[in-house]
Amino acid sequence: MNTAAPDMAVLMPVYNPGPELALTLDSIRRQQVPSRLYLVDDGSKTKPDYHALLKGMDYRLIELPKNQGITGALNAGLAEILKGNYSYVARVDNGDINTDDRFAAQKAYLESHPGLSVISSHVRYEYEVTGLKIDVFNPETPEECARRLRYNAPLTHASIMFRMDFLRAFKMYSTAYPAAEDLAMEFWADANGYRMGNVPRILYRTIEMTESISGGSRKKQLKSRLHLQWEYARWGNPHTWAGIARTLLLMVAPIGLLRRVKSTIRAIMGK
Repeated sequence: MNTAAPDMAVLMPVYNPGPELALTLDSIRRQQVPSRLYLVDDGSKTKPDYHALLKGMDYRLIELPKNQGITGALNAGLAEILKGNYSYVARVDNGDINTDDRFAAQKAYLESHPGLSVISSHVRYEYEVTGLKIDVFNPETPEECARRLRYNAPLTHASIMFRMDFLRAFKMYSTAYPAAEDLAMEFWADANGYRMGNVPRILYRTIEMTESISGGSRKKQLKSRLHLQWEYARWGNPHTWAGIARTLLLMVAPIGLLRRVKSTIRAIMGK
């Protein structure tokens, strides 16, 4: 491992990782920008030989003694990253694939857009069950991101990159919003004057092993979203009202109907 820290830290939490971990690590190895990986094992019951998988990489392995959930794992990694002298922090999820120039493209975008603090990119979702591929085009400008935030997350959290000065102010994810810690971060950023954006390119592929909607996690996520929409409401903004109404509608819609609508939309987009 190198002793001199690079300019970029990469944060990736894992739990009971399988063979897909090697694919994600390979996509980090192919990056054109040097980085140090902070791999957080969230109390896995079964673990691979991490040091063998990470051989040749600049990394820090953090092994939590028991499972803390995604928010706890992310915060454990951020606490260690805050000890370093980085300029940028990138997020990666286990099983997903970065394009070879993802880090370089996002770093260049932040350098050319000094007013932005947090960015992600367009993302391709690939569904293992059906082979369907869907491209999601996130809003590009800060104004579009602020408007989208009233309805749903304007950034794809697994593909975000943020400046270190933002992290020093933000410090850690809140545990008060189950299944929506990413959305909570974005509301906090917007409320505190940190502008968001998206690189208008597909720089990240997220692999979905199933197309089903988890009823339990979906309910928690929608409840947290409503909490955030209310807590950060700007009542003079019509998008605040429309976003709350949309979330309430989703909360009462039968899960079977949501699955059918989701499948129909995917079928149309996949043509």
